[in-house]
Amino acid sequence: MALMSEHRQLMSTQDSTLETLGKGVQRVKALAGIMRDELGEQAVILDSLDEDVDKADGSMNLLNKRMRILAEQTKSSDKAQWSIITCLLIVLGILTFMVLSD
Repeated sequence: MALMSEHRQLMSTQDSTLETLGKGVQRVKALAGIMRDELGEQAVILDSLDEDVDKADGSMNLLNKRMRILAEQTKSSDKAQWSIITCLLIVLGILTFMVLSD
């Protein structure tokens, strides 16, 4: 009889331990579900951020290209302006010489 009582006691202890373990597993399962949901939400946010970064990168590349074109136009425009100024000074010099020589 003592053996039966001891066996029941052992079974009761095992049942209690298994119940505690089962509750722990349920908590881990619940946490895993919450983590899965959170990771899904963060994946959506990261995808959106990635798209926004790609758009911004494209805009920056386009802006850089436009700035390069503008810089090149400004350089060639400066050369043209200096060429015109030089030609006008030569014409002014010739006209001044013609007026003063009469």
